Amino acid sequence: MKYGIIDNLKSDHCTENLKTFFTELKRTGLDFVINKNSDYTSRLLFPVKERRALIEESDVIIVLGGDGSMLETAHIAAELSKPFLGVNYGKLGFLADVKENEIADRILMIEKGEYFIEERIMLEAETGGWKLYALNDIVLDRGYSQRVLKAAVSINGKFFTTYTSDGVIISTPTGSTAYNMSAHGPILQPGVPAFVITAMSPHALAMRPIVVPDDSVISITAESNYKEIILSSDGQESLTIPSGSVISVKKAPVTSKFIKFHDSDYYHLLREKLGWGGFKERVSKQENQ
Repeated sequence: MKYGIIDNLKSDHCTENLKTFFTELKRTGLDFVINKNSDYTSRLLFPVKERRALIEESDVIIVLGGDGSMLETAHIAAELSKPFLGVNYGKLGFLADVKENEIADRILMIEKGEYFIEERIMLEAETGGWKLYALNDIVLDRGYSQRVLKAAVSINGKFFTTYTSDGVIISTPTGSTAYNMSAHGPILQPGVPAFVITAMSPHALAMRPIVVPDDSVISITAESNYKEIILSSDGQESLTIPSGSVISVKKAPVTSKFIKFHDSDYYHLLREKLGWGGFKERVSKQENQ
């Protein structure tokens, strides 16, 4: 088994801990390759590859960073059908849910086959011959205009509504805890075969989010008083498209393959990250006793 490690950490992380971590990995005798952005010490210990080449030749991808780092890697990993694991060095960490002090044990569990693959659906957006793929969400934004965007939405060829808002978010279950949640959309458990359509700051209170089956084809005709609109994917890629463009969004032909373990618990993750019922405060108090 070959492990590709994508180290996307910034300089404000503890470099001594990272040096110790990479040194311990070297001692395992397992096969590792790292990306070019890794620190100098780790580049002396392991072969170095560009991101895409690393993903191509690795059996398992391990991402050190936050959810942004995971999203940046997810598109290539999905295209190449490679499973990946996120180690949370960020703040919230819904996608990168393995803690820093757990990673060595998790690698041993992978070596023993004590894991499973959880496939997550993705989105494909197409407009004007361009395609974008998303693990979290496709977002249509009013861009530089100071006025609201008018977005006529059809689902499977049937007209649904025209949103008058700052924009429209189409979210996967994975992305329901991202931009969708901040726009007051519902949270979906990752295995739910559905998407969420959510208006951003809608002009009318009655414009509520809607959940649709994941085999739906969502068509949006967007009009702005400004000549251009912004279409983005996971906050990673974006297109500037003309007002009046038609955007088609549907389930992508590829999936993201998350490595999970027997003790993986999505509901625990929600309680911990969102602090429901004072969970974070209670855990912190118990740890300090």
